[in-house]
Amino acid sequence: MDEPMMTAAQRDELKTLCQKADVPDKSGEMLTQEGAQHFIDDLKKPLAERK
Repeated sequence: MDEPMMTAAQRDELKTLCQKADVPDKSGEMLTQEGAQHFIDDLKKPLAERK
């Protein structure tokens, strides 16, 4: 039951979003694609609300 690991694109997006949101960078963690997407979605919400 191996879930696919996050893609390079997700890793890049996560790194950028962490920097913009001023939170610890999670792009170096071993996340699944689903887990990475969860972080990406969570980080996008406050950034979208700020605009």
